[in-house]
Amino acid sequence: MSDVVFILGAGASKQSGAPLMGDFLDVARHLLSTQKVKDKEEHFKRVFKAIGALQAVHSKSQLDLTNIESIFTAFEISNVLGKLPGFDPNEIPEVIASLKELIVTTLEETITFPTRETLIGVPEPYGEFAKLLKFLTSEAVPQQTTSIITFNYDIAIDMALCKSGLGPDYGIPPDSGDQEPIPLYKLHGSLNWALRKDTGSVHPLQLNQYFREYSAPGNDGSSTCKIKIGSQLKDYFTRYTDVKVEDEPFIVPPTWNKADYHQALSTIWSKAAQHLSEAKSIFIIGYSLPETDAFFRLLYALGTVGPSPLERVVVYNPDKSGGVYERFSGILGPGAKARYQYFTLPFESAILNIEKIFSSTV
Repeated sequence: MSDVVFILGAGASKQSGAPLMGDFLDVARHLLSTQKVKDKEEHFKRVFKAIGALQAVHSKSQLDLTNIESIFTAFEISNVLGKLPGFDPNEIPEVIASLKELIVTTLEETITFPTRETLIGVPEPYGEFAKLLKFLTSEAVPQQTTSIITFNYDIAIDMALCKSGLGPDYGIPPDSGDQEPIPLYKLHGSLNWALRKDTGSVHPLQLNQYFREYSAPGNDGSSTCKIKIGSQLKDYFTRYTDVKVEDEPFIVPPTWNKADYHQALSTIWSKAAQHLSEAKSIFIIGYSLPETDAFFRLLYALGTVGPSPLERVVVYNPDKSGGVYERFSGILGPGAKARYQYFTLPFESAILNIEKIFSSTV
């Protein structure tokens, strides 16, 4: 189990180029209009057609049509109800598949990885975050065991752990091959996770396996490259394994009732809860705790039940309105609230702040 648990939201990957949830559709629309996603144009157009059709609901109700989380949830519920304006019920799964393609492609087009000659590096500030993890596990006195829980689909943190020889350990096979990998629990899936057709279980493609067969596009001496692992996921399993997988990477809606995904994700959720239950320090970075995320509220409430007293719960978020501070304060019990701190700092500054906390104990 872990002394220190990090919880990373979309804000943690912002500096790496990933859009926030509220900006995601605008960025995707710009990619489409500038013809940067020609091979996925059909999927992008289908999604925006469906979003346009949802305008009809505004005559009787309110729906946030600018937020990717809200749209993902709306499409999933439409599939359950068999009702989406402008589409036949049997077309709704195609809309959801197209939305997943849009998410995968947008992340692959916006997150850039530094390169030097033929070597691919880690986008900042994840490189510095990996150094912090090594410091905590080997240099801090006392040394700290660590784990990471994230809601992000992108592979920036995965790359940082892989390049540093720290795993990751996704909590499901196959493992990374590292002797002491750091647990990385991706509660909503990942660009490099496939869903097996035979068992319905998640099968991660470890980055070291991926790079044995593929070179990143643009890795030709330029200073940055893009990694298309999500787009190449099915191709990898078809060419190099006998595992049959679904067409799209395994990603699930952030705010939808995740009961449909219980079989594939329950092991990961359970392990995340176990680590929370024994954590002495919890650092929450770039996650705003939206009102609609009942899942995290329950995960935190039930997951933190355990014998270990919390020494600190620290939230790092640039929001200065007081809204994020109040939302987190509202889910903390008296013991945790006494240990609660909130800093209006971005990810890179949070890393320095956390290192100082543990350096002061040396």
